[in-house]
Amino acid sequence: MTTAATATILLEFRLKIAPAPERAFAALTEAEHLARWFCDEAESQPAPGGRLVLRWNRPDSSPAPFEGRWLVFEAPSSCAYDGGHPGYPNGYAGRVGFEIAPGGHGTVVIARHRLPNRLDYEPIAETYRASWPRALARLGQYLSPGG
Repeated sequence: MTTAATATILLEFRLKIAPAPERAFAALTEAEHLARWFCDEAESQPAPGGRLVLRWNRPDSSPAPFEGRWLVFEAPSSCAYDGGHPGYPNGYAGRVGFEIAPGGHGTVVIARHRLPNRLDYEPIAETYRASWPRALARLGQYLSPGG
């Protein structure tokens, strides 16, 4: 979805999980959890302005780590970071935000990834349209009983 007013490409995904918002928030922000469902290695200073470093070690991954900062950090309801690495245009991978809220008999996680609305970001947006659902499925598995 593209919005002209903000000049961004907005990708949005939802996941319903059983754990309480506090547990989901920890899985989205703490290094030990991020490295279990999202990336291969993580460093996180979980606080506003805190540093975030994510590494993937798979053969098709960038050798450069993602480096960013926590822009929003309101436990346990929302968080957002932005950053990138040299493999992205101008080194910028966009802004990723999460909203976490009680929803019925569980918790709803809404992931939003904002990218610049430019031609060079279209292929990147296509990659994320495919990869975010897989990542959120891994989060759901990780947070499930026995996960």
